[in-house]
Amino acid sequence: MPRTVVSDLVEPITDKQVADQAKPEAYIGLEHIPERAIRIEKAGDTEVIRGMCVRFSKGDILFGKLRPNLRKSVLAPVDGLGSTEIIVLRPKLGIDPSFAGHVLRSETVFFEAERMTEGTRMPRTSWKTLSEIEVFAPSDQRAQKLIADVLDAIDDAVLETDALIEKHEAIRLGLLDDLISGPGQIANLNAPDTLASLVAAISSGCSVNADDRPPAAGEFGVLKTSAVGGGRFRPLESKAVWPREESRLKCPVEAGLILFSRMNTPQLVGENAFVDEDHPGLFLPDRLWAIRVKEDEGVLPEWVATILQTRQARAFITGEATGTSGSMKNIARTSLLRLPVRKLPHADQVDAMKAVHALQAKIDALMSERGKLAALRLGLRDDLLTGRKPVVAIREAAE
Repeated sequence: MPRTVVSDLVEPITDKQVADQAKPEAYIGLEHIPERAIRIEKAGDTEVIRGMCVRFSKGDILFGKLRPNLRKSVLAPVDGLGSTEIIVLRPKLGIDPSFAGHVLRSETVFFEAERMTEGTRMPRTSWKTLSEIEVFAPSDQRAQKLIADVLDAIDDAVLETDALIEKHEAIRLGLLDDLISGPGQIANLNAPDTLASLVAAISSGCSVNADDRPPAAGEFGVLKTSAVGGGRFRPLESKAVWPREESRLKCPVEAGLILFSRMNTPQLVGENAFVDEDHPGLFLPDRLWAIRVKEDEGVLPEWVATILQTRQARAFITGEATGTSGSMKNIARTSLLRLPVRKLPHADQVDAMKAVHALQAKIDALMSERGKLAALRLGLRDDLLTGRKPVVAIREAAE
């Protein structure tokens, strides 16, 4: 097959103009394109935009030239104006637009764009760089469309699953309001108790030197702060501790603990998760607390963890967190322990957790399905956008 480069598939659009506040229209900046996005979920508008923009049409490819390692490249969902940090590319005549979009979101293009960036503090790519990247592209537009149809179908399946997960997560928050926050009077100043009445101890680990990879068998590991989030504990989010640092480790990860992020970004401070089994060899860093619930108070530790995941508790924690940096906040033990609560009867705690577990099982099943789809998507993209899988086998792969 003849050598094909990106400039054989698309051409740059350089129609620039100043946004007119009197005639608002859709605006897309880099902030509207998530990392590794499949599609844009929401665009902005030009009412608050001042300065030069670049004009694009529905179906154009919007490729983020600033920090290409973020992998920002999507098809424009509407006509509008965009940031000048976006390269607007239009498929050439005879090129399937969706296929071109997939090529410009391929790992081949992103890797080369990142490899050849210009600048250190604000690395950028350019049309000149993109235009010369070699890619796979069948000359037959019908073959291009066949590839695009398969990849569009898997993208649709991933997005539909994401929507279902988001819907169930919203239902979960509502369930916590009904079964936990309301009866438990979470963050209600009239509540008769505080979190301190339920907690036996709060411990923390320490900062140690470690390799940025999960520990292998026989190695010790220290958790990353990303090990807790969304009410889930992710033990694989850990780092292999250097042997000479092992003697400094403290606070092992044990069943019954609540892991709590005491220092994080304003959005993530207070993230927590319940640990339901021992994890020998795993330890806490200094930015995570281990909260141990009193054993003689008729309180389920997991119920307390769920308290801390409610919207009301998260709002209280965010309000109590302090820090001079806008990007990093910290909450003190005394502040957290002041969280107003009402201890529910043990039977009510058990009933609440049964309902939460049932819904969480549905979310976990959707997450598992999402993981399978993501793996299938990655494999198909790798096969179909490199030519490793013959075009005649594409439909078989889709089925």
